[in-house]
Amino acid sequence: MELSQQDKYLIVVGIIFCLALAVLSPYIASGDPDGLEKSAEDAAVGEDVESAVIESPFPDYTYEPLDKLGEIAVLLFGGIITLIVGLGIGYALKKD
Repeated sequence: MELSQQDKYLIVVGIIFCLALAVLSPYIASGDPDGLEKSAEDAAVGEDVESAVIESPFPDYTYEPLDKLGEIAVLLFGGIITLIVGLGIGYALKKD
């Protein structure tokens, strides 16, 4: 199945929107989010685990030496990896 030109434009605009959101999110996101970490704190789930099974390459979605630029870089990196994995799955599941 061939994509129409309009579908290709929509995909490109969607990718640009996602990348722009990744660049802007360190500036527009809350500094004190009410998400998983907050819920774990409220439930008194401690961080006293001896060691993690797999260490996070970028804890708290940042690369400390670069400050805000590090946050942007990590979010862009994650977004691009997600797009590549999604594209790979799409091609793997594609029916001709």
